[in-house]
Amino acid sequence: MFRRVPALLLSLPLLTDGAALAQDTTAPPAMQQVEIKAPDAQAQRRDSGVGRIVVGREELARYGDTTLSGALKRQSGVSVAGSEIRLRGLGAGYTQILLDGEPAPAGFAIDTLSPDLVERVEILRSASADTGTQSPAGSINIVLRKAGAGSGAAGSGAAPRLKLGVERAQARTSPNAALQWSGRLGGHAVGVNASLAQTRTLDTPRIDERSETAGVPVARRRFDERDDARLTRLTVAPRLDARLDGGDTLALQGLFDLSRNRFGGRQLETTLLGAPTASPDARWRGVYDTRLAKGDLTWAHRFDAGRLALKAGVEANRRPGDYLFRGIDSAGIPWFERAVGSGAAERRASSSGKYVAPLWNGHDIALGWEGALTQRTENRLQRDSLPAGAGAAAGTATQAPYAVLDQAYDARIGRLALYAQDEWTPRPGLQAYLGLRWEGLDTRTGAGDSAAVASASSVFSPIGQLVWKLPGRPRDQLRLALARTYKAPQPRQLVPRRYTVNNDNNPANPDFEGNPGLRPELAWGLDAALESYFARGGMASVSLYARRIRDVVLQRLWRDAGGAWVATPANGGGASVRGIEFDARLPLPAPAAASIAGWPALDLRANLGRNWSHVDALPGPGNRLAAQAPFTLNLGADARFGTAPAQGLPAPTAGVNLHVVGANTARVTPALTAIEGAVRELEAYAAWPANGGQWRVTMPDLLRRTRRGGQLYADGTVLEQRLVATPRRAALRVQFEAAL
Repeated sequence: MFRRVPALLLSLPLLTDGAALAQDTTAPPAMQQVEIKAPDAQAQRRDSGVGRIVVGREELARYGDTTLSGALKRQSGVSVAGSEIRLRGLGAGYTQILLDGEPAPAGFAIDTLSPDLVERVEILRSASADTGTQSPAGSINIVLRKAGAGSGAAGSGAAPRLKLGVERAQARTSPNAALQWSGRLGGHAVGVNASLAQTRTLDTPRIDERSETAGVPVARRRFDERDDARLTRLTVAPRLDARLDGGDTLALQGLFDLSRNRFGGRQLETTLLGAPTASPDARWRGVYDTRLAKGDLTWAHRFDAGRLALKAGVEANRRPGDYLFRGIDSAGIPWFERAVGSGAAERRASSSGKYVAPLWNGHDIALGWEGALTQRTENRLQRDSLPAGAGAAAGTATQAPYAVLDQAYDARIGRLALYAQDEWTPRPGLQAYLGLRWEGLDTRTGAGDSAAVASASSVFSPIGQLVWKLPGRPRDQLRLALARTYKAPQPRQLVPRRYTVNNDNNPANPDFEGNPGLRPELAWGLDAALESYFARGGMASVSLYARRIRDVVLQRLWRDAGGAWVATPANGGGASVRGIEFDARLPLPAPAAASIAGWPALDLRANLGRNWSHVDALPGPGNRLAAQAPFTLNLGADARFGTAPAQGLPAPTAGVNLHVVGANTARVTPALTAIEGAVRELEAYAAWPANGGQWRVTMPDLLRRTRRGGQLYADGTVLEQRLVATPRRAALRVQFEAAL
């Protein structure tokens, strides 16, 4: 395969979006200064040749969210499961996450980035050749904030801005701070965006479990759990934008992230029927660190009839961790201790290049490549022993399963992509896009004494998109898109190593083991949308989508020779996905009549997504793909009162939003079903200028509805049900932002 391509190719700088190619805006003497404003988010959505939703800075900051997933959940078709963000209700790798147009690092959590570090987020409903095709559900491109474009002498620029905040949620207080600075240094634009936050949570889930055999109740248990966690993170994103002689531009973007997650918990079991588990009193604690350093260098050059961008990047991240579990039996005697030391390290070098040139009849041709070489290592040393202080006198020595499980693997992942795309206007009111992308993956994984696993695959992805402005109705347009996409298996899914649960192994709580024979999932997708744009920024859109997926990865559940339940991923035939989305915004300007003076300008928002899926290999009902959320709903209103104060601070605003995700029952295997309860969140905010800055108060979860979920295993003889209910508590967020 392409692993034999010389490594020199990977050192060639990469191609990026044409937006990185800035024109020379140096004004000649005696010319009148002209202020050029970038198109707003709605204009970018309307004029784009590929279907995308652009979420700008103002919208990301509106509710004062401290996590990016919280800021995006109000968008059409977006849902959040834990910290995983999903499009069309599909997670588990079906949604592609990009960072400045490149695949996010392995293990990257979207909530690692504070919204204060992000310039905008682009939600792409269909694939395009230059953004990648590992996106059956779509892509989310996170664009980091750029260096300021201030002018003047070296060192001058915009005043630094500081944001301080505190949040009370889940009975814990969490402080956060963000700093933004930009200026000029030696004629070049420089900037630094940084955030420091500590997120504390206390969850007290209750787990109800029941077991039956041939219809006869065997066991009923209740587990009362207490999970206390504290996540501390520091993120710094510096940037340098330099203009070279001859009009070339050079941009250096860095990202440094340090975080520490400390957590601990205890689970107490109440046995209502049958025998207790081995550890009815279970306690645990752990600490996991994340250290990420990422740098990208982009060079852009403009020709008389084209432009070229070359990009090279390096990245390194490490995630060491320690975990301790202690089990106490029904007599109150510690009998089992499991200590796990683990670590993951990854290094990646990448390069890309993109050449764009206008051709005849309004064609814009783009040719490009992307290449990356990733080296990943992961280790997990598990020691099971009798706790110190427990011994034969306690009568438990024979119960202690002395064991050492040393798991380690290393993976080498090569990725190479070549693509071409053509954007042109066949006639006024009609835009067309054609793209072709070839992408190859070569994964070689070794796991200790096991034989190395090699997996090579390649995918050709043709892509076509069309935007047609309806005759006589220039504000209305129709979009059509057809694309082939895929989802590649993760290295952990390929390694035939066992990851065991600590207590209560059962069909609803199994061990996990990888499968070296996994193949990528391939999908054909069709998207269609009718968009209507009103005056003053109003719009309405109705979109349809359909996907047909081949070689879907499903979970295979089985029992080993020792009786332990094990889950293994395996390709399992085809699946169909389809849905409809509605998205509307209606601005209502403040009335001019004196009788209603002081009435605010309103911005009304509504979006609804309805999703269906069908997995051929699973029986119904509930044979949904990847536990897909059946529907999402957002209803919101924002009000702006009066005009902005003279000192340039924003005018007072307030808003409210209702966010709903439908309950979901989905089969994981023919006998195992996953259950997700409905999510209903009502949030409100108010922001106003005072004390030389802006205050913002947010109430993020006014309804405080208990989160529910669980699993049900029923094979006709054995029934295992495990239901989890996690109460929600009152929450309040306060922020203050000002220029220093």
